[in-house]
Amino acid sequence: MIGDARWPATGLLLLMLLGGCATVEDAPRGDAAYAVMPAPPAVGVDYHIAPDDIIRIRIYHEPDLSLEDAQVTAAGMIRMPLIGDVSVAGLSATEAGDVIAGQYSRHILVSPQVSVFVKKAVGRRITVDGEVREPGLFPLDARLTLSQAVALAKGPTRLASLAQIVVVRQSDGQRQAAMFDLSAIRKGQAPDPEILPGDTVIVGLSRAKAILGGSLLAIPALATGFIALDGNR
Repeated sequence: MIGDARWPATGLLLLMLLGGCATVEDAPRGDAAYAVMPAPPAVGVDYHIAPDDIIRIRIYHEPDLSLEDAQVTAAGMIRMPLIGDVSVAGLSATEAGDVIAGQYSRHILVSPQVSVFVKKAVGRRITVDGEVREPGLFPLDARLTLSQAVALAKGPTRLASLAQIVVVRQSDGQRQAAMFDLSAIRKGQAPDPEILPGDTVIVGLSRAKAILGGSLLAIPALATGFIALDGNR
């Protein structure tokens, strides 16, 4: 948690950045960066089903119509017995259950009771790039910290800039960025922030500049602690 004493410095940094366009070097770091790291959402009622997720669908008193390990297709569909493809991507488990129940009630069953449970949220992914040994796209099956995310990519390279780890996040339609010090995290001198589904972790400021481009926009989203990236990129 961030105490009240840290907020004045954070606010000063944000006000400075609001003065105009900034570059990736000015991405919030330290207290300002940690101010924007909420706990990741659990896979529950607020999680939206994504392609490749594995879900369980149970229809009360209808075992032949129930599915134990149904994989959502790339098109966001689940193939249900007798009624065919049903679109579930972008829906919560409760919403998906309602949609499936509606399809069965139109064609076959009377007032079906359908429950949907996300068994494996394969659609939750992060990207780790930059000065790491094996950059790539990784599934996020559980809560994950920044240091663990870097470890998924087999760790930083020998000459990696550990004090300049950029986290890019999509929030309210804007790509935003903040910077963290992995060296300090490893020494226990700074908290290990949580990484959320869809985040991109880039090790090394020079690599971040090459990947993101140098232009950032200082907009009201700075109130959250991230700098918003140019939406045209």
